[in-house]
Amino acid sequence: MKLFLIALFIPLAAILSSCTESSASPSHAAEPAPENGAQFKEGKGISLTTLMMESIGLKTAEVSEEKIAPSFTVTVQSMQRGTEASGWLNEAQAARVLPGMEMELGTEKGSVLRIEKAPSVIHGDFEVTVQTATAIEAGSALNATFRFPAGDPVTAIPKAALLTTAEGTFVYAKNDEFYLRTPVKVGAASGEHVEITDGLYTGDEIVTAPVMSLWLAELQVLRGGKACTCGH
Repeated sequence: MKLFLIALFIPLAAILSSCTESSASPSHAAEPAPENGAQFKEGKGISLTTLMMESIGLKTAEVSEEKIAPSFTVTVQSMQRGTEASGWLNEAQAARVLPGMEMELGTEKGSVLRIEKAPSVIHGDFEVTVQTATAIEAGSALNATFRFPAGDPVTAIPKAALLTTAEGTFVYAKNDEFYLRTPVKVGAASGEHVEITDGLYTGDEIVTAPVMSLWLAELQVLRGGKACTCGH
């Protein structure tokens, strides 16, 4: 138990350094490991003893439906002193933006002047030009935030429940007495919640905290004591 806790809470630098020290292949067989508080079973996930769940402060919640008021922020820059600045949007972002709509430019209110499809895709798919009543110095880079009203309720989870690795985005879903790392696709985000477009259903139970500790626990079992955050 002591050895597992030390490995689980070692500094991030030490965790990262362990990635280059181990070439051990993961073992997918169930690990009894009652002493370190965790075991893994292929197709089932990871399970923790009651003592281990209490020690890391494991919390779960049911997936619910929330009204998401999406928003996104991009960087815009003024080419000369004036009231205009331009930046780049991808296709999904551009589909939401219309000329004349209000937005936030740094701490000031602004509006969309125009949006044009880019002749190339080096920077982005669409160029958006925004304007504000206050003059912007030449070369200034500002955050342009676009906010949209909430739509119908959608399947959503707390942002803290997401685990992002080199392999993709996951959540830990309750699977009997196990917690299964499950791939998900995310949509719009608003406040503390994010939309889940694939991978979960309303009513599923997921881990909301501490997701990183649970992942390190899984790696600890699979990699024979070598935990790392590389995602491979």
